[in-house]
Amino acid sequence: MSADLLSDTSDLYSLFSLTEKATPEEIKKAYYKLALQYHPDKQISSTVEEREKKTKKFQALGFAYSILSDPKKREKYDRTGETDDLPGIEDLGKDGWDAFFKELWSGIVNAKSIEEFKEKYQGTEEEHKDLIEAYNNFKGDMDKIMANVPGSSADDEPRFREVLKDAIKSKEIRSYKKFIETSNSSSMNRRKKEAEREAKEAEEMAKKFGLDKKLLGSNEGEEELKQIIVMKQKKRMSTLVESLEAKYGGNESKKAKTTGKGKKNKKMIEEPTEEEFQAIQEKIKAKNNKA
Repeated sequence: MSADLLSDTSDLYSLFSLTEKATPEEIKKAYYKLALQYHPDKQISSTVEEREKKTKKFQALGFAYSILSDPKKREKYDRTGETDDLPGIEDLGKDGWDAFFKELWSGIVNAKSIEEFKEKYQGTEEEHKDLIEAYNNFKGDMDKIMANVPGSSADDEPRFREVLKDAIKSKEIRSYKKFIETSNSSSMNRRKKEAEREAKEAEEMAKKFGLDKKLLGSNEGEEELKQIIVMKQKKRMSTLVESLEAKYGGNESKKAKTTGKGKKNKKMIEEPTEEEFQAIQEKIKAKNNKA
């Protein structure tokens, strides 16, 4: 599993653009930022291929963080440069699966943490740097820029566009034809409509699960948004769960190795019910029994 998830690199630290000297706090901060960028909830407008690629990246980040955030696992990895004998997704027992899915559902990246991150991040030099980097990497393509700047939404686009125009004017960045094509009013309206469609779909899901009645009380507004986010995350999570079941609950039993040392260079979201966890685990067990 580790070799499969880490096919693009043999160095866990490089996933976070860090070195072996990184402190636990630096690792956590880097993971937080990248997990927010590649979290399934950020892939609304991506193509199927892009979603699969970013979901794999999200899984790789989680796997790497599970090792580097654990002192004993990190020490062993630093010493050997290998992850093949460290527990992976296919080695998890009941408690491990519970922890894994709870982290995806309501862990470090959730509604509350996203809002907290945005409050500290927006308007900072760090956000400016990330925006410029995304602009250069994607040659001005606003569709991809909006999908890659951490915590960004359709509401941020007018602000981003002005920042980029000023940067072009000051010659901090060059002007790309793609930026002109994808930052016009029709493109902005298209992205806004996509976001509105997602919001409407979330509202319909809330009604389907009876949350709309629950939300008509005194806690309207912000509380409603939180509940809708829950439903949207659960829908997207089911897709991710199916992907994981197919990949790690099936016939793959052989453990693969990564390369050796020479190449190392918000709790607002509801957790799944016990019944939901049980259903997931039973599906995985069933596939393992058939293997």
